[in-house]
Amino acid sequence: MNTNRSWRLVKFAVLAMLTACMGARLANAQTTGGKFNLPFEVRWGQSVLPAGNYSFTVSTGTASPKYSVFVSGEDHTTNIITSAIFDDSHSGKNELTVEESGETRAVRTLRLADAGLVFSYPAPKARRQMLAQAPKLIQRLPILMANK
Repeated sequence: MNTNRSWRLVKFAVLAMLTACMGARLANAQTTGGKFNLPFEVRWGQSVLPAGNYSFTVSTGTASPKYSVFVSGEDHTTNIITSAIFDDSHSGKNELTVEESGETRAVRTLRLADAGLVFSYPAPKARRQMLAQAPKLIQRLPILMANK
């Protein structure tokens, strides 16, 4: 009988510890968001976004992937764009940097200076050779950060 009570106590202690760890993990997560306007169609990661107004949230935490950008358009569709490449820079402006090569436009960076985050998005492997040879036009689109 005494062994049974001890076993219950051990199970309870382990459960309490796991609950405390999960609570700390969730409390560590942060969300940043804002709005921007695309005057043209753009490729962003694996997604293609048509021209229009968008809102976004960046979820940061300890989950994998560590950073996810949730982009919602006027038609209420949501694209999830992840980035493994980021920097914690507080300099610069809040902006999307779009690179134009030929008829293709692609997001290369999402800079959220107010939140201290910069995400980089490399060109697809098939396009890297052409991008290295072609002239590029860089456009910077402003981002309006939401107060959270």
